[in-house]
Amino acid sequence: MRLGVAVLGLAIISGGCASSSKPAALTHAEVQEGVKAAQRAYWQEALFRFERARNLDPKNAEVLNNLAVALEALGRYDDALTIYKQALQQTPKNRIIRKNYARFAEFYTSYAKGVKPKEGTDAPH
Repeated sequence: MRLGVAVLGLAIISGGCASSSKPAALTHAEVQEGVKAAQRAYWQEALFRFERARNLDPKNAEVLNNLAVALEALGRYDDALTIYKQALQQTPKNRIIRKNYARFAEFYTSYAKGVKPKEGTDAPH
């Protein structure tokens, strides 16, 4: 099974920072590095970068979304669920986060019930 943003049907958000403050610039730099790593399917590196960004800006919903995507790609589904919910709490109307969460929740429900993907499909994880 292949891992990747396209395969997962999830979007990594790489938006700009609203502020020019030093913490915002550092957060943006970490997110950009995380996005680059994710695009190469270097999920451990992406996770590291997104966790650093979260430490700089713990309530940033875009950072939380990216962190959840990386956790999901690494098979840490329970952690991903928790982080997706936190992201939705911060910005419940964000279309990308809602879409990512909805797709993940559908997968997670099957995963929690022990449903295995059909043979020969390229299902996530």
